[in-house]
Amino acid sequence: MEENLFDTNVLMGLYKKKRNNISGYTTIMNIVEYPKALDFFHNLEVIYPRKNDFKSSIKLSKELYLIGKPIPAIDILIASISYNMNLKLISYDSHFTFINEVWSDFKFSNEIK
Repeated sequence: MEENLFDTNVLMGLYKKKRNNISGYTTIMNIVEYPKALDFFHNLEVIYPRKNDFKSSIKLSKELYLIGKPIPAIDILIASISYNMNLKLISYDSHFTFINEVWSDFKFSNEIK
C-alpha cells in the first residue's frame, strides 16, 4: 500500500471535519504552519528535512524556473521530501502538478483515499 505525506491544507480540512483517522506522514514545516495537527492526528509521523532534501529542492526550484512554473519555496521542500522518501504527496494546492513536468515519477494527488 502506498504511503502518503499530507500537506497543511489537507490537515486543516480533516481537522475541521473532525476526521483524525489517517495515518502516514507530514513535515515539520506543516506542523509549524498548523500546530493543532500535532495533538489531533495521532498516526502521523513528522519528517524533518535532510541535507539531500535541500539539495533536491535547489535542483527542483531551478528546473521549475526554467520552464516558467516556480512554486513557493516551502512547497518545493515538502515536494522534495515526499519525492526522496517515495511518498505520495496529498495536497489541495494545484501547483504541485507542475513538478510532474520535471520529475515524471513524482507522486501527487488532491484526493484522500
